[in-house]
Amino acid sequence: MNLFIEKGIRGGVAMISHRYAKANNVYLSTYDSTLPSSYIIYLDANNLYGWAMSQHLPTHDFSWTDEDVNFMDVPNDSDIGYIFEVDLEYPDELHDLHNCYPLAPEKIEVSVSECSPILKNIAKEFSILKSKSVKNWFLT
Repeated sequence: MNLFIEKGIRGGVAMISHRYAKANNVYLSTYDSTLPSSYIIYLDANNLYGWAMSQHLPTHDFSWTDEDVNFMDVPNDSDIGYIFEVDLEYPDELHDLHNCYPLAPEKIEVSVSECSPILKNIAKEFSILKSKSVKNWFLT
């Protein structure tokens, strides 16, 4: 059971939805008053950490169940919590709509063969393409 729970642990999703943004405002030395003002902000739109810290923590009486449970029927304030392992179908027609925010992130190790050519080129520039695993690639 510990391995099952450990396998499901996810970190926070940190991402940039749009690949390029340029700020232009009075607080910058490069401010151009002929252009519209724009700002770049960090926005924690989900506050998952803060929300999670305000919830009850599971502490004991963990057990497997054979009963069919419809998670939509479990009250939000239930004294019994569940961890579900599911197989999801994610229709192709939704991929573009959800491109900027993954609805079901996975915890996976990506192999070099799965990386795009541009990522491989960047990795070569930084001399980090040395293993078949990219788990230790840190690009800044």
